[in-house]
Amino acid sequence: MANAPGTPPSLLDALRTRARGLANRFHREVVQRGNPQIITESPRNKDPRRYLDPAALDRFALSPLIARLVVEGFINGLHRSPFHGFSVEFADHREYVPGDDLKYLDWQVFARTDRYYIKRYEEETNLRCYILLDRSASMGFGTGQVTKWDYGCFLTMCLAYLMMKQQDAAGLSLFGAKPGILLPPRCRTSHLRQMIQTMTANPPVGGTNVATSLRAMARNLKRRGLIVLISDLIDEPAETLKSIRLLRSHGHDVIVFQIRDATEVEFPFDGATVFRDLETGEELEVDPVSVRESYLQNLAEESAMFRKGLVEVGIDYVPLNTRQPYDEAFTAYLHRRSKLRS
Repeated sequence: MANAPGTPPSLLDALRTRARGLANRFHREVVQRGNPQIITESPRNKDPRRYLDPAALDRFALSPLIARLVVEGFINGLHRSPFHGFSVEFADHREYVPGDDLKYLDWQVFARTDRYYIKRYEEETNLRCYILLDRSASMGFGTGQVTKWDYGCFLTMCLAYLMMKQQDAAGLSLFGAKPGILLPPRCRTSHLRQMIQTMTANPPVGGTNVATSLRAMARNLKRRGLIVLISDLIDEPAETLKSIRLLRSHGHDVIVFQIRDATEVEFPFDGATVFRDLETGEELEVDPVSVRESYLQNLAEESAMFRKGLVEVGIDYVPLNTRQPYDEAFTAYLHRRSKLRS
């Protein structure tokens, strides 16, 4: 919101001017009584298997993510589709159910197992899900057990697992200051391992340009589907909002998960605090007590702007706090979405 003439600029405006949204994305050095205390991101667990928690994934098996729009696909089921047919690229098998076209039975598998299986091809999937994961440096911030990046990776794997469980295809795009790595949607178990390896090998680094990355994605996606944006949305809010709405205008179903660390939401700092921008290295010292009210007010206004601007065009906006276990947050969202469908 613009400040009235004659009034001093808000804290968030000042921070954006000095350090591009610094309060939302910084590590901090707490300096009080001459005894500096360094609080940094949580130690990274190098084991890529940490993003596949079997107990958490199993809880999603009976909670299908239902796209609310007519999207392209090739099975009449949970997702209504105006398209029918098969491509030439083999994906995997599924068990035969009455009504399936017998010409797609795999007789060689039947000869070995005495069971009927249908050949599935890449274009047969109900839905293509594109997961867009922000890997800018601000996502590496965290004061709890996980960083925002780890939280986003957990969500990515839960969602990809769920999509494949319901015979849909999931892809992954990592972006920062510009469009980055892209794994096309696939519906194979091996694709999950490839997604994990990609996230592990490409930790958060560099700056952010959400708008540019999303506009490039909108130009490159020729087929409608489900787009899931996972980001802290720390960038110019108006341009970011406009670019997300652009994806919806192209016919995609869109979900936005905005991840914030608990300290970013609560701003619990005391004493002189030096904030350091993870993306530029710029530092700014402030007195948290004197600016807390202004900061929280501006943060609430920004969240309200995203909520209003996204929901009014049919985009799901889901703010998340890293203090809430990711599996609980995702399960709660699936429950709300299924109620909207019923």
